[in-house]
Amino acid sequence: MIGISKNQTSLSLNIENTYSYAVKKSLLMRNFYLLLIGCAFISCNNNNASKYPGICLSFDDRSVDEWFQLRELFNKNSVKVTFFITQPDSLNSAEVNKLKQLEQDGHEIGFHGNMHISPRQYIKEYSYADYMDNEINKGMRTMDSLGFNCVSFAYPYGAEYWFTDFLLLKKFDLLRDISSLKGEKDLTKMDGIYYSFNGDRTLSAIGIDVISGVNESMINKALQRAVNNKEVLLLYGHRPTDSKEAKGYSTKIELLNHIIRKAKENNMKFYTMKELKMKEN
Repeated sequence: MIGISKNQTSLSLNIENTYSYAVKKSLLMRNFYLLLIGCAFISCNNNNASKYPGICLSFDDRSVDEWFQLRELFNKNSVKVTFFITQPDSLNSAEVNKLKQLEQDGHEIGFHGNMHISPRQYIKEYSYADYMDNEINKGMRTMDSLGFNCVSFAYPYGAEYWFTDFLLLKKFDLLRDISSLKGEKDLTKMDGIYYSFNGDRTLSAIGIDVISGVNESMINKALQRAVNNKEVLLLYGHRPTDSKEAKGYSTKIELLNHIIRKAKENNMKFYTMKELKMKEN
């Protein structure tokens, strides 16, 4: 009978232990990778779930009384919008109270400039510092004193400018400019008016005032694209009216009712501007 030395026994045990360790390590690594894949799958699903198609509707300037008249319509249909205020030092106490009631309803109060000026033109005549002091900081101090914490800004005339974007994004979460048709009748081809939850902080909206030329048929196609692509369509107006002779920068309430009705049919959500920023996180 051949004897087995202690060295041979020790070597055999070392081999077995090494093999056992390798197997355990392999199993641990496999389980770790499976966990990573599972987390990625869950994260992807949650991310897709958060990308809920909708509409981001905003109103510019200072038509507070007309906006307030839409309160019942908005509340009844779970519509949330953003009201961008310009020249806040001209607001009277009644208008401030109405804006606060709208804010309590879940709407957002944004900022639209202290003097309602075009930045590029003003900066050429004065300076960047003058623009920030007179158009932005002064007006924001007024909004703060009235009790409004504005985190979204809409350029007057939609006149965005790359360097003011840089400056303003230090003060606001989101900036909004505007797009115009320029002969285009198909809103589905205007990629800039859709938000795809990509973290972009400079957004653009298409007007729905009478002067814009946007009609119900164009809106229908735009909403369908937003639904198909899980996007948010950005729309903006000014002064709501039910007048049959509405013109210029007036938003027909008839068109608003149509938009709300089609949004319901397509199971779409209404977002405020700041909600889009929240959805990125």
